[in-house]
Amino acid sequence: MLQHESGRWRWGRYIVVHPAGNTDIIHVNDEYRKLLADDATFTSATIEDLLSAKVLAPRSAAALRRRYLP
Repeated sequence: MLQHESGRWRWGRYIVVHPAGNTDIIHVNDEYRKLLADDATFTSATIEDLLSAKVLAPRSAAALRRRYLP
């Protein structure tokens, strides 16, 4: 977003999306967050939460389900 041609973006957020059962990613996210002076620009979300929020296009949601969820 910070590189958007409009030049209107003043901040960005790094988001890690992962399956809820992936405990390795959960651990790494926690460790990374501890290294940040300000964690306002970092967050994580589960694929399951993203899908339940219904914010993705149907084809994208279907592809995520096929690839990452049993």
